[in-house]
Amino acid sequence: KTFSRRLFWRDLAYFQLRCFPDMRSTPIRKHYQQTKWVTGEEEKRRFQAWKWGRTGFPIVDAGMRELYATGWMMQPIRMVVASFLVEYLRVNWTKGCEWFHYTLVDADSAINAMMWNNAGKSGIDQWNFVLSPIAASQDPSGDYTRKWVPELAELPSASLVHRPWEAPAEVLEQANIVLGETYPDRVITDLKGERAKSIESTLEMRRKSQHANTDRGYDVIGLPNGKSTVVFTKKKYRIDAKGDVLTETKG
Repeated sequence: KTFSRRLFWRDLAYFQLRCFPDMRSTPIRKHYQQTKWVTGEEEKRRFQAWKWGRTGFPIVDAGMRELYATGWMMQPIRMVVASFLVEYLRVNWTKGCEWFHYTLVDADSAINAMMWNNAGKSGIDQWNFVLSPIAASQDPSGDYTRKWVPELAELPSASLVHRPWEAPAEVLEQANIVLGETYPDRVITDLKGERAKSIESTLEMRRKSQHANTDRGYDVIGLPNGKSTVVFTKKKYRIDAKGDVLTETKG
């Protein structure tokens, strides 16, 4: 069953690439090009930290280090690092898409672009989840993170491996860890605030794109044949003609 689903997703990605040949660098929902992301030196700081596994969030750093060292990363971790880049660091998804395409040994122009478009909320689908960079449910034992972030290997529990900033000073000392020196400080600290800014940025863009909004708050996209179609839109982004978030929608 899992293998069959992978084949279906692959073929769906190829179909999308045929219909939207620029989807590797351009949102399928064209109006999402107006989304505001971090820019300038702050964008560079955040992206470089993510790219090289120096964000200060161990599960993210483990995934990004594995990616560069081996050219591979298991699917659940790919979703964690992509979600972190887009939803918390608020860096344009196209940068993540290009870095994955450059580093993955199994890079596929269609599959990679479809995943990142969806992660950036601008694909045919939108990821109906945001994965936490600190819950790290994908690595409950902490062994995966210890392997790729050996600076934290001596911490006594998985919870501290994934959240070393919560470790008491004496525990950090015993593990030979100095945050900010032997392992980087967190690139951002206010996850809730960054997430709120991400949501508001998407809503602001949608309010300015009423031509691509239905009366039920769903996005409308153009098709290659000149027609248009309605696509799934997450509930928190569905707005009415005044730009207010719809509190009750069906479907």
